[in-house]
Amino acid sequence: MKVLNLAIFFSISSFPHRTINSIPTVALNAVTPINSIQIAPAEVDKSENVTENSVTENPDDAETITRRPVKLNMRQGLLMNQVVAVYALGEESNQLCKNHSKELNIGLRALEPWALKMFDSSSKLQAGILDGNLFEFGAFQQCLHIYKDSRYGPIRGKFCSLKIIPDVQLLKKILEFRNISSKRFGKVYQFVSNAALAWSVCVPASCNSHDVYKHFSKSIYPLTEGLNVTISFRDEDCVTISDEVPLNRTELLIIVLLALFIAIVVLCSVIDLLYSAPDESNNKLVDAFSACANSRRIFARGGGNSDLDCLHGIRVLSTCYVVIGHRYLMLMFFPVVNSLKIMDWVLYYRSTAITGGTLCVDTFFMISGMLVSVGFFQEVKKSGRMNWIVFYLYRYMRITPPLAIVVLCYSTLVHHLGSGPLWRDMLDILQKPCQEYWWATILHIQNYVHPFPLCMTQAWYLTCDMQYYFFSPVILLPLWKLRIFGYINYVCIYVLSIASNFYFAWINRYDGGVPVTNQLFSTKYFQHHYIAPHTRAATYIIGLGLGYSLQKTRGRKIQISYPITLSLWIISIGSMLVSLIGCHVFHEEVHDYNRLEASVFLSCSRSAWTIGVGWMVWACIHGYGGPINYVLSSHPFRVLARISYSIYLLHMLMQYLMSGAAKMPGYFSDFSALCAAFGDLFIMVIIGFAFTVCFEMPLVKLLTILLKGGKRIKVEPKN
Repeated sequence: MKVLNLAIFFSISSFPHRTINSIPTVALNAVTPINSIQIAPAEVDKSENVTENSVTENPDDAETITRRPVKLNMRQGLLMNQVVAVYALGEESNQLCKNHSKELNIGLRALEPWALKMFDSSSKLQAGILDGNLFEFGAFQQCLHIYKDSRYGPIRGKFCSLKIIPDVQLLKKILEFRNISSKRFGKVYQFVSNAALAWSVCVPASCNSHDVYKHFSKSIYPLTEGLNVTISFRDEDCVTISDEVPLNRTELLIIVLLALFIAIVVLCSVIDLLYSAPDESNNKLVDAFSACANSRRIFARGGGNSDLDCLHGIRVLSTCYVVIGHRYLMLMFFPVVNSLKIMDWVLYYRSTAITGGTLCVDTFFMISGMLVSVGFFQEVKKSGRMNWIVFYLYRYMRITPPLAIVVLCYSTLVHHLGSGPLWRDMLDILQKPCQEYWWATILHIQNYVHPFPLCMTQAWYLTCDMQYYFFSPVILLPLWKLRIFGYINYVCIYVLSIASNFYFAWINRYDGGVPVTNQLFSTKYFQHHYIAPHTRAATYIIGLGLGYSLQKTRGRKIQISYPITLSLWIISIGSMLVSLIGCHVFHEEVHDYNRLEASVFLSCSRSAWTIGVGWMVWACIHGYGGPINYVLSSHPFRVLARISYSIYLLHMLMQYLMSGAAKMPGYFSDFSALCAAFGDLFIMVIIGFAFTVCFEMPLVKLLTILLKGGKRIKVEPKN
């Protein structure tokens, strides 16, 4: 019965009824035909009724002659009284709000456009509530742009969102409609734990949030009696057009500095175009800032270690995988009309391409560790020593300046880039952490200092990568100086990393795989396991070992028979597929939680994936990659790899802004998610290229000039 009551409440909540006895004034005349019945304003005393007689008695209010209530039949009149009773506030705390609410009352009965817009902007009954269509957006922009010059001063619209939150027992009853058993409820509860029906209303801007809450709670609570729901409402949930804050001095200064930087890039590009051989004294700076020179570097076919060309394709495909995965996250985090469909989607094996796709981050860790190891041993082999200041400083300065620019934009300019019912909630996650903990992101320590909410969510990877980089000499130095001890040290540290992962998964009773929930970033698993360096180090350590192996076998022809090569490829692909698909079993209803099984999977699956990718890299470098190496080493992948860092930095900002500024809910399906994701990739290639040419590469070239003591930078000849 409670569920039935809830359904009835939803069906009538767009026009919550009152009994006929409670309707204040309905002008009924037994002699008058029904179609000529005229409805007087509700909840207004006799002295304030807008009737034909009262208008003639008040010559100072001549404009009300044109504001007579329209003639309605009985049913229309009852419906109009319900509308007015719900959407026009009563018992206002200030006189101006009371007067404006009376104006809305009169305007609705006279069917005036501004009043109809205010009513039209408020939520009505939406379809698909039992399918998860819980957020009724209303008409945000229409509400904010309402303006009426009344006798009590201008009336503007205020858009407010209330949340009706059910309790656990009610959630269980609702999920029974989707055949979610009590056994599986424990698995899906983390997804629906914060479910709430969001209701949007448009009221006069002169009314404060207390008036809104008091009025609508009086309408909602009686209709939900026995359903154990609570109403959540904050001052921040109301928005007016005057809330749009202009640029302050700091933000204007930042815009000027960014524009000045771009102006320098444009100037150097013009010089580079006009003078094919600039003077050597100016060559370094012009070459560093020239967009033309940097574009040539991006599209150049040569450069770097040619035997590592397969890494370009792996890096680009992994970046695309990250962008696609984050687009799916946006559809889970923000309202969609079929949000409960996600609980069914996770039961299909195809969902593991996303739920298990976090393994692509371990590919980045492996590549990063491998390149650090190769670079280290190349340097010590060439010079016999390592300049540790340059070793650490170059890496930090290579990654951090572009990151700092993006963090600066997050902290200052983001809130000017959109608006909507979800905008302020989105800024709490996107902007506020950067305003308070920007320094932790720049110093690469935020995964320990402030793991939730993160400043730039995807920056947790850069934090871990930088910490591993600083730690890498503990493994690389013994391998260089004391080979046997280095091998033992390497194995011990790797085993310690696996053991650490297992230990924390065991004591916290984590389930296998990443939780499928719209509250992922606030989960204990994400904050203390997924982004924790001490549990993710194993794949980076594998990369260090792979780099050492490649350096030891560099220039040597390793002979492997065809059957063994084929077997290794099959084992490699098999281990990657098992790691990817293995998380599916933990989402099945029939699967009971096994502490040992979950802990072993969490601690070993990422290493199994990385070993498979590691063989792929080793085989491509040593001539056993075949067509795979040809594709991964192709020139388009080389070009895209050079802008992949910018894509990684910026893509989630764009996805958050698009989702947070939405004015209507989305729709969750693989097709819609992939279409949106490929659109993201197309846009991010353009934005990433511009950011790389204008900011990333100039900063890196300046760093190179400083660290190399002003050595001349080679300029490619022009055609």
